[in-house]
Amino acid sequence: MDGINDLRGVVTDYDKFCHIAEQIAWIDIEERHEGFSEKQSLRIYLNGYEFPAEYVGKNRLQAYVRGVLSSIAFYEEWDKDYWKIPLAERRFCLEKGRELYRSYVTPRELRLVERDWKYLRKEIEIFAGAEDISFSEWQRYLQRFENAMVIEIGGWDAADYEYLAIKNDSMLLVSCGYWD
Repeated sequence: MDGINDLRGVVTDYDKFCHIAEQIAWIDIEERHEGFSEKQSLRIYLNGYEFPAEYVGKNRLQAYVRGVLSSIAFYEEWDKDYWKIPLAERRFCLEKGRELYRSYVTPRELRLVERDWKYLRKEIEIFAGAEDISFSEWQRYLQRFENAMVIEIGGWDAADYEYLAIKNDSMLLVSCGYWD
């Protein structure tokens, strides 16, 4: 990202998010969604995205919005290509489903803090529960995102912490927290 300010506009202004979401070209990307929990109340979800070469560098906000839309599809159990619809239909969905989409876009607690990869790696290790989860299951994220640019976005309802990590054309959205 061109820093936290660009991301701030998308996560604090639903209309700005909608403008990007309406216009976004729905390209094919690789997705991987995984959840881990050491205990019933300690959980982490890793949403990894692989974009075509040079896409993220030229379209950082679009890549972030695409990741959020893909996460919504995963969590809501929708078809992964649900956004391959005409512009007017996208606009209708974003307006009619405003509360649902906004709950994924706008954090309850906005932090927007730059972190280093070591910080996020430690968070992943804590929330993934190294004793109960095979290290190899989440190690691929640790290797792929070594020295990535990391931003702590803030916290949503059950997810106390939301992070964005970007390295080259790979993006990782991490949600972790203490679920009651």
